[in-house]
Amino acid sequence: MSYYISKVVYLFIAPENWIIALLIWLLLSKSTIVKKRLTVIIIVLIMFFGNQFIYTRMVNAWQPKPVTLSNERPYEAGIVLGGSSSFDRYGRGYFNMSADRFIEACLLYKTNKIKRIIISGGSNGPNQPKDADFQYKKMLELGIPAQDIIVEDSSTSTFENAAFTKAKIDSLHLQPPFVLITSAMHIPRAQKVFEKAGVAVIPFPCNYYVLENKPDVSDYIIPRTGTIFSWSMYLKEVVGLAAYKMFKRA
Repeated sequence: MSYYISKVVYLFIAPENWIIALLIWLLLSKSTIVKKRLTVIIIVLIMFFGNQFIYTRMVNAWQPKPVTLSNERPYEAGIVLGGSSSFDRYGRGYFNMSADRFIEACLLYKTNKIKRIIISGGSNGPNQPKDADFQYKKMLELGIPAQDIIVEDSSTSTFENAAFTKAKIDSLHLQPPFVLITSAMHIPRAQKVFEKAGVAVIPFPCNYYVLENKPDVSDYIIPRTGTIFSWSMYLKEVVGLAAYKMFKRA
């Protein structure tokens, strides 16, 4: 169910869908006044959401700064959220653009920053293999002992990540705080959800969608199609956090 809800949310919050809908309206409309107004709205949307400078500033303000963990003592566990793998029609798994979550979790373990890794993530879609199972297999291949990997492979949303991980932690009597490893874009919402579930976490952002680079002149004035498509992930997190604050569930 969460998979389908996510797809519907993307449909309504993605700026490219707004522009496409307005373009269809423009083509079907017979009113000259309506056509002129729609044209202006479409141009404004393209100029705003295609502006790389605006997008970069907004996302950088949202993403937390990188975190360096102390070397004084290792934490009981790091919780790495799913979403770093994708599967083809034959069930073969591959790392995707969120693979930095997996990499950072393994590095924290290998550098003795965390004692265990808790993988939280179920299927990416209907009849799909489970992300946590894919990550578990890859961690074993890297030489991480099975006894140091805890698998939670039932969750399909951030809320379930927190709830099901909480159950695992309680059953194993692990001591907080735990290192929460996920994309920087996702950290603000994920941290709120985990803390609400009673899991004390230290956020460890990774997989940065936007880096703090010096803008180019073209970033200010030339709209980019790719930038328009990039907004949906940011808006999903903003809307998700707002919904969490309203309903205390994300």
